[in-house]
Amino acid sequence: MNNKPSVLSRQEMKEIAAIDLIRQSWGAEDAAEMEAMLNDTVYAVKFDFHAGSPGYVGDYFIVAGDALGEPFQLIRKNGTGELILL
Repeated sequence: MNNKPSVLSRQEMKEIAAIDLIRQSWGAEDAAEMEAMLNDTVYAVKFDFHAGSPGYVGDYFIVAGDALGEPFQLIRKNGTGELILL
């Protein structure tokens, strides 16, 4: 099991940037602007998550701004691969 954070791929950044609530939280005009923020100014990591049984196994993302507070947490919906906010 690898419990170390990973850098987001370009595709993962695009997926996260497409989520309205995340874009609105950073005041991004569109997905391209949010993707640029994810690349430069937003803290974002991915974990290969393995929960205790029964539990979630798969991609787990944490996206946070430059102020301490609650970060966004996302996982992939079982069966569809779609990112969902927790």
